[in-house]
Amino acid sequence: MKNWLTAAKTSIPAAALHGRNRQTMLNLEHNSKTFAGNKNVLLNGQRTEPLCSMRYGTYPLSWNGCELIACYNCAKMLGKEVTFPQVVFEFELNKMHYLFPNGYWGTAPKKLWYFFKKHDMPYRFSRNGENFAKLAKTERASCGIISFWNNKRSTAKLNGLDFFSGGLHTVAYRWRAGRFYLYNLYGNDTAPRTMSDIADAYREKRFIIGYVFDDELKA
Repeated sequence: MKNWLTAAKTSIPAAALHGRNRQTMLNLEHNSKTFAGNKNVLLNGQRTEPLCSMRYGTYPLSWNGCELIACYNCAKMLGKEVTFPQVVFEFELNKMHYLFPNGYWGTAPKKLWYFFKKHDMPYRFSRNGENFAKLAKTERASCGIISFWNNKRSTAKLNGLDFFSGGLHTVAYRWRAGRFYLYNLYGNDTAPRTMSDIADAYREKRFIIGYVFDDELKA
């Protein structure tokens, strides 16, 4: 497992504050101030305030923040003591950016499990959309995360990254009483969207990976 560094246990010497380290610390300060007053709320709409004014790498979260938002939302649903600026900081600190270190392509969905392991979030996963739709409805399921390419497959690739796919998106959901409540499905959402079948979120797109977190009380 990757040696994940957490915000609480990390101290970067002043002499080391240059390049990416300096950007990471500046982002933490900026994001903490911007997010103040929004604690303990589930996040929607990365293109809305205060999310669109926060930064990941050198880009605003309105551009690349979906994986961070999804991980934070599920952590809060599971009762974890973590702040959203802390999540952004940890992902930067552990170099979780997808392909480019400036955060242009966001975060690699298949590496999110590093965060789950460090924050004691046991999970099940599937890389098949049909199988995942069944997994997400099991009796113990509580919440989860799905990632998908936005458009149909293209023929131009580099290191497995589909440049003409319209990008990818990652969404957190809560499973309650036969309904899925999806957070940040669209960038301007101000409330979760509901559906009876999680596959409806990616049916016309291309599924990448999905994670399911169980309700410990049902274990």
